Amino acid sequence: MIKFKKENGFPRDLTIETEEYEDKAEGFKGYKSKMINGRGKVIKEFYHKDMRARVHWADGYFTALRKKDNG
Repeated sequence: MIKFKKENGFPRDLTIETEEYEDKAEGFKGYKSKMINGRGKVIKEFYHKDMRARVHWADGYFTALRKKDNG
């Protein structure tokens, strides 16, 4: 689990919960992550192979929020 907290300078609270995932039919083995906002609502789920993908996703999410808030 990764937590980005507004009190630490991020635009909003964001929690990322990750679990191992395997789809034998598709031949995929990696991770499934859920992005949860500060109110406990799942805003996105995605599958990935690299744990760094969570941080890249969060960076894009925060960049979009900053752009939206700045006009």
